[in-house]
Amino acid sequence: MVVSRKHQIDVLCVISEDEYRVVCAEYGFDWVMTENTPVGRKINYGFSQSLKYDYDYLMVMNSDSVIDSKLIDHYYQPFFDTLNPFFGINRITYVNFLTKQARDFTYEFSVLGVGKCIHRSVVEKLPKPYPERNRGLDDGMMDTLIHAGYWPTIVPYEGQLAWDFKSEVNIHPWREFENRGKEVCYSRA
Repeated sequence: MVVSRKHQIDVLCVISEDEYRVVCAEYGFDWVMTENTPVGRKINYGFSQSLKYDYDYLMVMNSDSVIDSKLIDHYYQPFFDTLNPFFGINRITYVNFLTKQARDFTYEFSVLGVGKCIHRSVVEKLPKPYPERNRGLDDGMMDTLIHAGYWPTIVPYEGQLAWDFKSEVNIHPWREFENRGKEVCYSRA
């Protein structure tokens, strides 16, 4: 979920289970229904369906991720202003509610799915940028865009402004992250 006072944000949820129709209706979110796997195909469907909307940027969010509006309003604004075609972050705080642990992690060469922004002109040219698989989607999508001439811009930021909630049921479960990066205070995450 993203809340911003400076930007109009329209939400399109790509759902796979009927129960989420009620949640989308409760919050006033538009939704489309498609199969959950492979996840890359599901995301591509969302990309192509997004073209029915009038927008400047498509921001990718995961169902288990949250960003602070400061990321958009402060750190992303210069990239919106210059019409940067493809940008995002490479640092995130992973949070495990069950174990009450949190870790900051920075990826060296990857733009994460959380808060990734792609200009509409790029989405129009590449409406299916994700590989049709369940893992390695961020890097696979980045490879597709790089091959098309769109190099990612990594946006540095201060503090904790992006969180991904992990457990053992995620495609990438908590155990993959529990010893990576830097431990941070759970109550501040």
